[in-house]
Amino acid sequence: MMCIRYSLFALIAAFLLLPAGAQSPVNTPPAKIGAYYFDGWNPQASHVSERLKTEFANREPVWGWQDDTREIMEQQIDFAAKAGLSFWSFCWYWPETGGPSSPLNNALALYLEAHNRSRLQFCLLVANHGGFRIGPKDWSAVSAQWIALFKQPTHLTVDGKPLLIFFSPRELLNAFGTPEAVKAAFDQLRADAKAAGLSGVSIAACTTPGPENGWTDLAPLRACGFDLFTGYNYVGAGKVTPNTKAQVFADLIPGHEHVWDAFAQRGERPYIPVVTTGWDKRPWEAVDAPDSKQAIYYPDRSPAIVGQFVGKAIAWVKANPTHATAERLILLYAWNENGEGGFLTPTKAEGTAYLDAVTKALRPQ
Repeated sequence: MMCIRYSLFALIAAFLLLPAGAQSPVNTPPAKIGAYYFDGWNPQASHVSERLKTEFANREPVWGWQDDTREIMEQQIDFAAKAGLSFWSFCWYWPETGGPSSPLNNALALYLEAHNRSRLQFCLLVANHGGFRIGPKDWSAVSAQWIALFKQPTHLTVDGKPLLIFFSPRELLNAFGTPEAVKAAFDQLRADAKAAGLSGVSIAACTTPGPENGWTDLAPLRACGFDLFTGYNYVGAGKVTPNTKAQVFADLIPGHEHVWDAFAQRGERPYIPVVTTGWDKRPWEAVDAPDSKQAIYYPDRSPAIVGQFVGKAIAWVKANPTHATAERLILLYAWNENGEGGFLTPTKAEGTAYLDAVTKALRPQ
């Protein structure tokens, strides 16, 4: 008995002498992965087309086409967190007409009411495209709403500051007129955030990495004061086969890797790589629409290829620590762009196959 007791004490003493990091080994994920959340699935802002309900019924989530209750939001949070997602970036809307609120923001409100929201962080993608453009006259009002959300305990931070993403830097430049005017607005937002007790704001631009091939020149965006770059999706990246709308999904992977590498070469700002998990917006197109009105699509996406795709993004942030964010953030398009074909939501047809692929990619190799 004495020997057993002595051995136990020796073991405890040896454990206490270990370096702090060695005492409690933690299985740290290799990256912090989030997904864009589009709230087009409530009765006030429904994007459920007839083609979606019939021809593309296999995309219907397990909770149905509507997601407008707190209980369904809590169900979604559990699915996302269990799969290994760390956050959602909610598409956030400020209508140009008709008042300052939009039913497209209802999901964010449900998330904030959810009892389990601590399982998943969030940030905002300001969807400042047509119908929701933001300019100088709105800046004070939107800044106040953003700062209130920044102060939520589950808001995602980059470099210790709440992350705010803009969908269209071009529309922001058009609205303010010059990069200097945009920078002044950003500086005011950061000052207001600090006055509210925050560390500032990390502001990201959705863009592409360079002027060749018609891509964006990043110099004006740097002059605007953006802290980092990312994107929403890159549906045309890489090889696109001419004279056909149907494309090969796996061809998106090397195309995205080229985009990521281009940001590393010339971005001069941290970059959050984007994975386009699918693209097929035929449910939102008329069956008899002319060819010029139809988008390319990828009919052959699969969980296996999506998992490979996510794995490539994880490898990129690990291999590019000076170009990725310190948090190793990755964004997936998207959690629930079911109408556009980029979605991870568990469905009645395929269950959690796509979420399972993300989980597998996150396992340390």
